[in-house]
Amino acid sequence: MDEKEFLQLINTHQGTIFHLLRLYVSDATDRDDLKQEIVLQAWKSRDKFRQDSSFNTWLYKLSLYTILTSKRKQQKISQVNLEEAEGLAYADKPDQEQVELLYRCISVLDDLNKTIITMHLDGFSNAEIAVFMGVTVNNLTVKLHRIKEKITNYLKAAAHGD
Repeated sequence: MDEKEFLQLINTHQGTIFHLLRLYVSDATDRDDLKQEIVLQAWKSRDKFRQDSSFNTWLYKLSLYTILTSKRKQQKISQVNLEEAEGLAYADKPDQEQVELLYRCISVLDDLNKTIITMHLDGFSNAEIAVFMGVTVNNLTVKLHRIKEKITNYLKAAAHGD
């Protein structure tokens, strides 16, 4: 893949990078630095893209690995933002408030659970998430169920002012 083709693919799929950065990194400067690091890592790894999956899926995984590695190194606490939060928030609150409530709930999860619920909300199948996480589909399904229970309990508590 030549430089022009690579840059075109990055530009086409840059929303994936921005989405993950918003999920895991609260500081705008850190997001900018990590975006550059992700693009650099993608450029270095471009020959490893075997086209077994879509470029977007490959970029998603590479971005997530780069972000989590950076977080481990820096030991920072980040806030999570999600673009799509339908189905998990309560209808009696304005949409933005629902989304922010969900963000707060997800932000308190550990990185493993954050990754699982993020990938689930981003439309990855349980089988895809299980492969990505290195667990069985059954194990992933149990983990996902428990995460959803935590989120539901948090949202119920928030709705009652607890």
